[in-house]
Amino acid sequence: MNLTRRRLALGTAAAGVIVATGAGIVPAIAATPPARPGRGDAMLDVLVLGAGVSGLNTAWMLEQEGLSVAVLEGRQRVGGRVHTLFDQPGYPEMGFGAMFSGYGRGLAVAKRVGVQMVDIRNRMGGGEDPVLVIGGRVITRTEWASSPANPFPAAHKAVMPWELFPRLLAQDNPLKDWTRWMAPDSAPLDISVHEFLKGRGLNDAAIRLAFDTSPYYGTNAYDVSTLMYAASEGWGKDTMAQPGAFACQGGNGQQPQAMARQLKGDVLLGKEVIGIESGAEAVTVTCSDGSSFRARRAVSTLPFSTLRNVRIDPPLEGTQAQAVMTLPYQPLSLAFLTVTAPFWEEERRAPSMWTDGRLGVVSAQRFGADPEEVTGLLVWARGNLARYWDGLGKDAVLKMVVAEIEKVRPAARGKIAGAALHSWTAERFNAGDFSYFAPGQLTRIVATMAEPHGRLHFAGEHTAQASRGLESALESSERVAIEVASA
Repeated sequence: MNLTRRRLALGTAAAGVIVATGAGIVPAIAATPPARPGRGDAMLDVLVLGAGVSGLNTAWMLEQEGLSVAVLEGRQRVGGRVHTLFDQPGYPEMGFGAMFSGYGRGLAVAKRVGVQMVDIRNRMGGGEDPVLVIGGRVITRTEWASSPANPFPAAHKAVMPWELFPRLLAQDNPLKDWTRWMAPDSAPLDISVHEFLKGRGLNDAAIRLAFDTSPYYGTNAYDVSTLMYAASEGWGKDTMAQPGAFACQGGNGQQPQAMARQLKGDVLLGKEVIGIESGAEAVTVTCSDGSSFRARRAVSTLPFSTLRNVRIDPPLEGTQAQAVMTLPYQPLSLAFLTVTAPFWEEERRAPSMWTDGRLGVVSAQRFGADPEEVTGLLVWARGNLARYWDGLGKDAVLKMVVAEIEKVRPAARGKIAGAALHSWTAERFNAGDFSYFAPGQLTRIVATMAEPHGRLHFAGEHTAQASRGLESALESSERVAIEVASA
């Protein structure tokens, strides 16, 4: 067997990769490659469930070991949470956005499949301050320090709402070595963010504004683990230690498409898995269209948020079953708006905004031929706001966000239009964006959640322990490929 655990060391080392720095970001391929024909009743070595980055890389690694592999995907596209809107200006990303220099696995895969990477550091806003909107009113940074709407302690009055929690965590990260976040001696840190912030002098009003309004993980400060945030902060520092932020030329969706083309075996789209039966000699996977497939082993990269709706026989037990049934996934919805004129120049303010209302967070997209050109506005609803958006529906959300922007930024009237909306929570193939851990879960479920269940194995970002994001998806694929090839 050629696979060894030495492969797992790749993640923190930057990989050589083709990088373009000056060219505009234009699409090279705008459609998912067609699925290959099925194999009928032939017995495969491995079925991979899910054609996201983890599943595609798992399939490729197993094929390098001489195994026959097919990939089943419920969507009509590959990529999972890598989702580019190829039909919109600037090709906005509804999922994965960029790889930093420390994304050794991701950059290595990009090089392997031949996609060109573009350094997008100069397209990410240049450190500009978003416009702060509190209670429907624009407040400058200078005004914020003395605003009656500012609930922060005296020592933090000058800190903007989006800055406070990251600053407190960076200044006083209770996890001194982030690589030990799974170690038993880190368990006392598996407390809520609310408890952490209370200990730093914030009252409930300050916590609601600084965290609950737009949480990266979780829906509020009570339901997410400080230990997970602390580990992510440490990991993020390491991966961004060297300059550089890279995206695929033509949109990040190019990378999983190229990964799928590199496979020898079938990549079958529209195959939503509804049943997995792990027998003595083979695994049988049943899809919603009535088709079924057999292989000696199967790898599920499906997020637990959807796997919990799949019939598994024999059923999962103990803490592994608890993990599948309870691991939370981030509510996230994104709206993309087109812009016909730079209204922000009339106001002499930045185009981006951070609001405490139902508009959410607005970020300017700069992915045209000119890095200064704003190609559109991406509006983020996180946590409970994302769930509120889901209740409104697409047309109402797009109408609402345009109206909210025009209300607080009068110069925008008639110059913006709702173009697209994607809810990760409403999409049944994810039922939420990425996974996170509630307080106490890290000490209860992590140890067993990715253990093999008969002939069924598990991968995906939610099963990784040393990385986050796209790197964690690739980390998990390396681990499960070794596991299956060694079985």
